[in-house]
Amino acid sequence: MPPGLKRFLVSVTTSLATLCAASALAAEPLTGVYRGEVYSQPNTVNAYSTWLGYDVKMGQGHQAKDSWGNIENPGWQLGAWRSWVKAKPGRRLNYSVAMFPSGQGTLASCAAGAYDQRFKNLASNLVAYELQGTILRPGWEFSGNWMPWYSGNGQQANFAGCFRRIVTAMRTAQPNAGFEFDWNPNYDIASADLSATYPGDAYVDYIGLDMYDQGWNGAYPIPAGCTGSCALTRWQSVWNSQFGPALTKFKSFAQSHGKRLSVPEWGVNDAATQGGGDDTYYVQQMLAFIFDPANNVGYHSYFDLQAADGHHQLSNVDNNGGNTFVTEFPNAAAVFKNHYAGLTQSQVTTTKATVSPATVTRGQTFNVTGSVTSSTARTVVVKYEIRNASTTALVAERSYAAQAFTAGQTRAYSSAFVIPTSLGAGTYRVDTLVFTADWSQTLLYRNDTTFTAN
Repeated sequence: MPPGLKRFLVSVTTSLATLCAASALAAEPLTGVYRGEVYSQPNTVNAYSTWLGYDVKMGQGHQAKDSWGNIENPGWQLGAWRSWVKAKPGRRLNYSVAMFPSGQGTLASCAAGAYDQRFKNLASNLVAYELQGTILRPGWEFSGNWMPWYSGNGQQANFAGCFRRIVTAMRTAQPNAGFEFDWNPNYDIASADLSATYPGDAYVDYIGLDMYDQGWNGAYPIPAGCTGSCALTRWQSVWNSQFGPALTKFKSFAQSHGKRLSVPEWGVNDAATQGGGDDTYYVQQMLAFIFDPANNVGYHSYFDLQAADGHHQLSNVDNNGGNTFVTEFPNAAAVFKNHYAGLTQSQVTTTKATVSPATVTRGQTFNVTGSVTSSTARTVVVKYEIRNASTTALVAERSYAAQAFTAGQTRAYSSAFVIPTSLGAGTYRVDTLVFTADWSQTLLYRNDTTFTAN
């Protein structure tokens, strides 16, 4: 969120990702978008993909900050997100999580463990809605004084402690859910506060920054009639004084902790809210930074919305999921779309896994068979997991690392498993997952094979 503004929205494997983050440069960053809360119009995310000409596989949602019920079990959000995520393999939710409702909690109480059970409940409800693998942003934009969990005024240590409690509670409740956690201040956080509020490497998967095109050095808003080189000079002035140094600061901090960066929220801004308007330079520079492998950005999410506190929308997506909206930033929109026109989006598909024999006897070997096809040449990790269909508890797993595919190649896999006799009879399932070679991104996740174990 832009500094000084308040936004109130309506009232795979975590350990492997953490270990591997520092071992290799980023794969292509995952592209996401915020198109409003999808409980009302989930198809607006799909319409955004249509406009972009690129299959956007991450949608973003934000929790309301009005009640514990909307933090622990916001079914009105999670149900809609489940439908969107499960409709197509490889999709993920990026979810902003409130640390406590406005006026109904404190960072000190959170750090002392007073809210642990509430976040255990959230973890279990996310799994109940089949939203494993969600990227979570607890206490997003915590360095902004518009947030209830503002980390200033001597609350830095309490914020770090609260973040640790939330991550620990959610991992304890659902240790196999594959949640990832993004520690996400605003871009203008002071360097001293970066260290003072950081909860520790064991609790962080991404280091994120939100950064909107608002200028505070006198260059914005751009006067009427200031176009061409006049506007470019002002755009460059703001970038060089604010955004460029911030990105360098975050890159260095993330590298020092062996973490991937993220840009969970970014966007152009209208002049009425101290923005640079149709700022092609900002969009060019942001995309260049995000897609430069040396910067190790894991994902980014554009805030494609005409919000009450600032206009950002580039796409032509209307509120009904159609493509009739006319943006006030046509040149920035063209730069954004042209970048994606130059990308080749790799598609990975799998067959539905089969189990043989169809009915499994506990304590005896059974086989899981499937195949993976990649539309482009790439190296991936293929993984099969056996889980209890009711509790989603992990029973067994088998990974195939460094699987090199040529363009269009299909590779078959067969894995032997045993369900121990110590586990109960009942319904189990096979999850098929495909990751990038460094485990940093989930390319595909499906869980449509169930079987009975006697």
